[in-house]
Amino acid sequence: MALTVTKSGPYFNGTSAPSNTTNMSFSQLRNTFRLNNPTGEISASELLRNIDTSNSDPIVPDCTENANSGPANSGIGTSTDWKVSQFQGSIKFFDIEQDAADTNSNFNISGITEFNNNLGKNIKKKLILRGTHTSTNTNDPAAETLFASFNLILEIYGVFYGAGGIGGTPNSPSGKKGGPAIKINGGSVTIDVKSTGKIWGGGGGGEVGKSGTAGSAGTCTKTTTSKSCGGTPSCPSGFTLISTTTGGCCKKERWCWGPWNSFCHNNCVASTKIGTCQKIESSSIPPSVDGGDGGDGRGFNNFSDSLSGSKGSQGGCPQCANNTFTLTGGKCSTDGNNGGQGGDWGQNGENTSASGSGGAGGAAVEGSGFSVTGNNSDTVKGSI
Repeated sequence: MALTVTKSGPYFNGTSAPSNTTNMSFSQLRNTFRLNNPTGEISASELLRNIDTSNSDPIVPDCTENANSGPANSGIGTSTDWKVSQFQGSIKFFDIEQDAADTNSNFNISGITEFNNNLGKNIKKKLILRGTHTSTNTNDPAAETLFASFNLILEIYGVFYGAGGIGGTPNSPSGKKGGPAIKINGGSVTIDVKSTGKIWGGGGGGEVGKSGTAGSAGTCTKTTTSKSCGGTPSCPSGFTLISTTTGGCCKKERWCWGPWNSFCHNNCVASTKIGTCQKIESSSIPPSVDGGDGGDGRGFNNFSDSLSGSKGSQGGCPQCANNTFTLTGGKCSTDGNNGGQGGDWGQNGENTSASGSGGAGGAAVEGSGFSVTGNNSDTVKGSI
């Protein structure tokens, strides 16, 4: 990462004017440090090192350099033992500028060692950010401060893209929240967005589509007949005899008598039995039909892909395994609805009529201890 550090100072050590190392006058101290009123007299008490982090414009700021300035690194006094010589090597402001070619994922502003441990002190500081800062995880901002930083200006020329939230699924119906672009963890930080800057929170994921209504199995029936002469008809394997009817004679006997058996008579001794056989099976159960997955929200992890949710599954009807059977009853399942659309940068994911909700859009800036200037609909997308 390419960073350029610029300090207002160090003064009274032979470098930045005033560069004299001895004979430092109160007027030089006044002109160097009391910039908001560089005229008139200045008292020694005004030139004490101010360590109050709530002071937004300290005359002599607290910083690592001023705590270690002067002979033997004694530092500028905060209440007693104050000496003019302690201003040797002191500074007033501290600026860092980032190169535009820098690309960072989950950029830790607090980890910039070039700040020389001054983020938590009240010296007025500026970080000029020109690079690209991204996140693909909604739990991690594209950039953040990890602890309270005081009198810090973030001058934004570069871009900050949060992560898009994942769309809902049948097992997890709600879309996930989009990730923040910047997070500030306390202090007093001014975020000054320039016209080329982009602080865009990730979009929320769309809710899963509503499931189709469940179907139910029907009854598959096949009927056949079986005949017998006399006794009970036998049904094919798997079939049950449900009724019988009697048909014509299927077996006769002949009786003859008289001289030379000249008189004969045919007698029916068995009739045809016609049986009705039936086989009953359950049909297939129509498939359960899920709604489509919600669309993923816009984010660095979904920079140009579609935000649309997926189509719901198609419903189906009960069916008999053998097409010679007749289906009665049952109910078809209906199609699942399409998943909700993912949210664009910083926008909420779409709600559907399922049991969850669309994910909330990610914040452009979240946390505490900050203010934002220069924001408009192009530079900032998402809540502040």
